[in-house]
Amino acid sequence: MSMTRTSVRKRLFLSLLVAALLAATWSVGKVSDVLAATDTAAAEAEVTVPAFPIPAISAQHQANENPNVIVIGTGGTLAGAATNGDKTSFQSYRAGTYPIQDMVDQLPGKEKIADVSTYQFGNKGSGGYTIADLYDLSLAVEQALETYDGAVVTTGTDTMEEIAYFLDLTVQSEKPVVVTGAMRPWDVIGTDGPANLYQAIKTAASGKTKWYGTVIMLNDTIHAAREVTKSNTHRMDTFETAMFGALGYVDDAGVRMYRLNGRAMKAGTEEWKTPFNLKTINKSELPLVGIVYNYQEAGGGAIKGLVAEGAKGIVTAGTGAGGISSALSAARAAAVRDNGVVFVSTSRTGSGSVYSSGNGIISGDNLDPQHARIMLMLTLAFTDDFEQMKAWFATVGTQEVEVNVEQGEEPTPTPTAPPVTSPPVTSPPVTSPAPTTPGEGVPTPTPTSTPTASPDPGEEIPDIVFTDTKGHWAEQAIAEAVSLKIVEGYADGSFRPNGDVTRAEYTVMLMRLLGTTEDSVSPTAFTDETAIGPWAKPAVAAAVSKGIITGYSDGSFQPNRNINRMELVLMAARAMELDSSSFSSTTFADDQQIAAWAKPAVAAATSKGIIQGKANNRFDPTGTATRAEAITIILNINNAR
Repeated sequence: MSMTRTSVRKRLFLSLLVAALLAATWSVGKVSDVLAATDTAAAEAEVTVPAFPIPAISAQHQANENPNVIVIGTGGTLAGAATNGDKTSFQSYRAGTYPIQDMVDQLPGKEKIADVSTYQFGNKGSGGYTIADLYDLSLAVEQALETYDGAVVTTGTDTMEEIAYFLDLTVQSEKPVVVTGAMRPWDVIGTDGPANLYQAIKTAASGKTKWYGTVIMLNDTIHAAREVTKSNTHRMDTFETAMFGALGYVDDAGVRMYRLNGRAMKAGTEEWKTPFNLKTINKSELPLVGIVYNYQEAGGGAIKGLVAEGAKGIVTAGTGAGGISSALSAARAAAVRDNGVVFVSTSRTGSGSVYSSGNGIISGDNLDPQHARIMLMLTLAFTDDFEQMKAWFATVGTQEVEVNVEQGEEPTPTPTAPPVTSPPVTSPPVTSPAPTTPGEGVPTPTPTSTPTASPDPGEEIPDIVFTDTKGHWAEQAIAEAVSLKIVEGYADGSFRPNGDVTRAEYTVMLMRLLGTTEDSVSPTAFTDETAIGPWAKPAVAAAVSKGIITGYSDGSFQPNRNINRMELVLMAARAMELDSSSFSSTTFADDQQIAAWAKPAVAAATSKGIIQGKANNRFDPTGTATRAEAITIILNINNAR
């Protein structure tokens, strides 16, 4: 059974509490001793989330139409002052000298692109920050994004890629986070600092990197935090993405993005978020993780030394495809066997994938050693389960791009007429959904494809282990739904949890839950009856007979049309026979966009816990649902019955 640190913490607290009670009672028997011991156990188990003096958005900025961007300063070369005031001293300077507010104040024309506020987190070189500091920095960014539209984090370039990747893995907001810095100090001739700071603000204000996770922007070039590395000691174009190339560029004309990274491909889904929510752990739980470099006839002392220091994880920077010497290999095996140390295998080459793994060893894919160290550190902080660690490295760590284009029958032309039970929906669809609850999101962005019907109920795949649900947020719900025979997988062994759900598919799921899909039900009178697959006809007919569906004003059912959230909830409410007569509106922020015919059902279903809102208390009435999300709602219905 997989166990996260949160569950471990709860069990630890109970164990400490029992031990404290027994110890205090055995030794003295005083109530005060029991309470003192209990307080100690509670203190160890409690998570304390720090708060930061993030400035509020001023009334003036609130009144403007510009995006509100906060610049969080940490120092680095960007804030550096040349030694002895020598304006030609490009490489001799004191990092972290100028306050971030002073630097932002000096930027001309910034009011054209954003309303900018600042927060001084620190002011020193990037290498001077501890992992505990990065914990605080991430939470400060998270707190700022509760009100601001985007954040720029300035830092030194020496460890910028590690700081950026830490933010990428831990910040839970989808809003833009742009890390920037400079290769020359602020006050020398030809400095790149002001231009980088301005362009970073421009990038954050544009919103173009929303859903990309944290990005780095220097030299007018935008890189993914996971993929970028510093490649030169002094040159201003030092940051490169070796295997994949830049995400985009910043020019006078604006911010241009030319490719999606793995995170952007998951935009709007629960899979977008990483499991590393720092609000659930204390900074003291971030373990010691080191890096060991392989070379000709490398000895095992580096591994032994790190183990002696208490390292819980070690990344090996191997030669070629991750190879290490026999002495390092022996030391690694002993560390795994005797100390439970977890290893990640990477390459020192600077690019390429490593696939080798084994007992206590995880493959690092194409993460370089310094990125892999951050990933391993967070993984160890959040789970003790080695299988879960491997799963996270294979998904969160790898961020492979996957586009699902499902093959199916030719789609039925979709009339624009609204359902018979409702007036037309005139509100525009929401273009940037931000789900916060599993089962309440939109599908992964994919090219337009033909809607796909569910597998024929007669073509069951017994005892299948789906090829694409391992580690998915809805893995358990999918297994439960399959066991209840509500839904099935596909003949290729996949489940396609992120695939769209059509009206026919959802009807079949719902009617299977209700146990009414008999073949004896009379056929429907829909004008597109022939477009309804044989596998769906009994369920559709049963739903019609029970008044769960009525079709559209042109007499069609449109079985292959993706179901929207209003239709989905209305069918659910009818299936449960919810009394919605007392509801006329919802409490969602976008209540005005919910069609009048759907509002009572949405309100009633929400009150029963069948469905929940998205970020910023939105319902997203015209949004669609994935197979995994539809199943979650079906199971909510089952639990509420």
